[in-house]
Amino acid sequence: MFLNFSRGLIFSLVFLSIAPAWTAEEKPLTIGLIGDSTVASTYGWGPSFAEMVTERTKVLNYARNGATLQSLSKKLDELLRQQPDYVLIQFGHNDQKRYDTTVYGAELTSYVERVKKAGGKPIVLSSVTRRGFDENDLILPRSGKDVLKATLPFYAQAAKAVAQQQNVPFLDLYTISVAHHNKIGPTESAAYNPTETDITHFTKQGADAIAGLVVAELKVVAPELTGNLK
Repeated sequence: MFLNFSRGLIFSLVFLSIAPAWTAEEKPLTIGLIGDSTVASTYGWGPSFAEMVTERTKVLNYARNGATLQSLSKKLDELLRQQPDYVLIQFGHNDQKRYDTTVYGAELTSYVERVKKAGGKPIVLSSVTRRGFDENDLILPRSGKDVLKATLPFYAQAAKAVAQQQNVPFLDLYTISVAHHNKIGPTESAAYNPTETDITHFTKQGADAIAGLVVAELKVVAPELTGNLK
């Protein structure tokens, strides 16, 4: 009787010692994406990013065409109900048409706080650049006081400020993507255009390139994710 009890105790201790490790290995890490069309599944870098994570990583893409921080607020609630471990937040292209950087910063702060409250880890991204070049073959931020509240660099600065205030990682995709296009030049960059005049969205080649930039920088700003990224 004592022998049976001992065997049962040993079996229980061994099971308890290995069960948590097995569960932790099998449970996938979930990364949520939320943003505008430059991230979304139609012409954005989100689908390519999903191809650059490991098998133990799940990507939930809640980005939508034409989205602003204000318009996608309910989608954020839907995403957070999925309990993602991380949420990458990238807005700016459409926000700059509707409100200034002060409103943008306040809305972005709300997103970050809600992700934290839900138990996730937010990562703030500045907007990917548009591919408009000047006469020197360098990226020229889109301007136009009649349609824009400010150019994308100002929204990138606002995103960085929010990340610093909230003490969360900041991935400066705007600066990184500008440097990337200035390096390869307008001819190579044109291969990223889904149509001749579309310098905002991406072909598969363009989406792969931008997703590659995101993955490389994530390994720097959130190094704990390195094992989940190819």
